[in-house]
Amino acid sequence: MTRKEVLESGARLRIALINTRNPKKNYSINKDLNGGLGTGSSLGNSLTSRILERIRRHSFRIPVPAMAYLQAIFVDQEHQVFCLEDQTLEEECDLILLYGSMVDYKYENELSRQLKRRFPRSRIGFHGPFPSRFPEYYPDSDFVLIGEAEAFFMNEFKDLAQLEGSVLVGSLTDMDELPSPNFNNLPVEEYSYVPANRHKNFVAMYSSKGCPYSCRFYCTYGEYQGSTIRQRSAKRVVDDMHALHDRYGVRAIQFRDPVFGLKVGFIRDFCSELRRRPVAIKWGVETRVDVVSKRDLQEMFDVGLRNINFGIETSDKEVAAGSQRLLVEDDAQEDTVAFCAAIGVKVSAFYIIGLEGDSEETIKKTIRYAKRLNTFLVRFSVATPYPGTKFYESLKSQGRLLTTDYEEYTQFELVYDHGHLSRESGKKWLERAYRAYYFRPRYVIDYIGWKLREYWL
Repeated sequence: MTRKEVLESGARLRIALINTRNPKKNYSINKDLNGGLGTGSSLGNSLTSRILERIRRHSFRIPVPAMAYLQAIFVDQEHQVFCLEDQTLEEECDLILLYGSMVDYKYENELSRQLKRRFPRSRIGFHGPFPSRFPEYYPDSDFVLIGEAEAFFMNEFKDLAQLEGSVLVGSLTDMDELPSPNFNNLPVEEYSYVPANRHKNFVAMYSSKGCPYSCRFYCTYGEYQGSTIRQRSAKRVVDDMHALHDRYGVRAIQFRDPVFGLKVGFIRDFCSELRRRPVAIKWGVETRVDVVSKRDLQEMFDVGLRNINFGIETSDKEVAAGSQRLLVEDDAQEDTVAFCAAIGVKVSAFYIIGLEGDSEETIKKTIRYAKRLNTFLVRFSVATPYPGTKFYESLKSQGRLLTTDYEEYTQFELVYDHGHLSRESGKKWLERAYRAYYFRPRYVIDYIGWKLREYWL
């Protein structure tokens, strides 16, 4: 329903957008990660793991951008919107829309039932990649959106009668048609991407959706967002950044694109637009080593890039091939990482333990490689067969899934019969990897150097 149609129909609604955090979970949960399915960083029980877990829980909190985009859509349509995170809804609304995740769906269902008891006349439903693919996990809601909520409410929503059962969305989000994200009533000052980006206030946003790479065999982004790159124009992205800075005092942004800069020419256009209209924001991206050149990196640094995430996964080519992953050559990877460090861009490298074919020897090899790259941050996770991917379907057909309780699919638990690793040894190697990387003299010295250096960057 467009703004004009709303005004003509007079169908102004009271709408609540809710993203809840489970107070019973004692580890960090970030629901926008992992393609919107969410992750839960339960690193282990050792002293070093508990130290890292505590640091992460208190320093790393990412908003769900869909909340901000939906609020912007509804405000533009002149609905009355209540956007809540951790607060209690006090007033009855016509529509209550909850964000659903794989890692906390039980608590989300519990909240839905509580809301239905308090507000029986409200239409209550879920959106997000997980409920979209598995609506049966939300049996007590009035409806589940099957597809992108932003596209539905921009293009297809006419009245509340549509919101019953499984609601199939017939369109994808046109990224250039999205309004700038609206973070009103969301805790912008509490979101954080420390230590990769030390600045506050912090938010996350998109410049594109979609990923064409073959790693969708095990990765959720291409599977859930599609293989077509949907790019927001450079001008619109810079408009968003200025709006966020002016309205909320935002000084730090993390772009949540699956692979930033895939659209040919976007990085150059974006940097050119930021040079023309600079904004006092330091920002970060996730991309591939073979997507960005040194020239790209230098230009991005000059207009605010300060952190970058690279998905490396494994250093073993045979293990990578078993998951349909083509590795970047070590020399190119090391050269790019060294260049980033030299100009002042912090690199976070992502590694996966327990891919098909992984053994204790290949895991040791990956840990050694991570230490050799010596990036500012690392993230080790356990290979997880996400529902909907071919990896999941392959293991399911072989009877190798150890559990279908998806709240255990956190990226930090081995949930399938691996062959070489047990659930216990998978956790052991995860703990060992973090301990070997972060608790070594060279890393501590380099980290202190970065902390001193970043005040001049």
